[in-house]
Amino acid sequence: MRGTAWPVSGKKRPGLLFGRGREFRPPERRPTYWEATRHPFASLLVVAPMAAIYEGGVLWLGGPAADQLRTGADAWMRQALQGLGFDDHGILPILLALVLLVWQVVAYRNSRVSPSIVMGMLLESLVWAVLLVAASRLLERGFAYLDQAWSPLLAVAAKDGPSAREIMAYVGAGLYEETLFRLILVPLIYQALRLAHTPAAIASAFAVVAAGLLFALAHHAGAPAEPFTWFAFIFRWTAGVYFAWLFILRGFGVAAAAHAGYDILVSLAF
Repeated sequence: MRGTAWPVSGKKRPGLLFGRGREFRPPERRPTYWEATRHPFASLLVVAPMAAIYEGGVLWLGGPAADQLRTGADAWMRQALQGLGFDDHGILPILLALVLLVWQVVAYRNSRVSPSIVMGMLLESLVWAVLLVAASRLLERGFAYLDQAWSPLLAVAAKDGPSAREIMAYVGAGLYEETLFRLILVPLIYQALRLAHTPAAIASAFAVVAAGLLFALAHHAGAPAEPFTWFAFIFRWTAGVYFAWLFILRGFGVAAAAHAGYDILVSLAF
């Protein structure tokens, strides 16, 4: 009909092409790479293999003494869950998966993630890990002039390359340290500050800095604890802030993979 403009969204549009009375809806816009990688479901696709490598390695290499191979953050969270009555060995990765899935359902509609997105996240994580390695070397050189300290951080040096047990531990550290100090603590501190009517920008900055501080202090707590040095403490605090901003800006999966990648790169390079 001449001069007639048919509305398109949420209305019934007649015609042979659309069918009489059929509702026409415009196609949903596909998220870009930078949007899709921040979705919890994309993070789940990245960290699920990490959980399989770590949990399978702990059970395979540890046998009856598997709990002795667990990393600090993993052991702490499992102790907390046991205090609540959850004793199953698989409860922590299951809870992590459930949190990410519920977050996806609540916060996002489109959960389609292509294999190219996941590969891109892994490559991006490697880039962030390399940048942190470079930053650690610069900071190391600065401290070397002050106290002749020269030791790699966030991983144990291996002269002949990391063993299977060490790689398993690095993957577990990347997964569960990011779960505890970024996925749990950063939002928890932020929401507590917002409830106290703290401005959002200040609450975000404080949550990042405070979670980074707790991350640094945790490496000198418990048994076995690393001997305290200002060099290690300041760098780990810096790294904690670095991973927290990765978590906020690029998502949990990228932060966890970058953390594990950093540990492995350091063990190979030093």
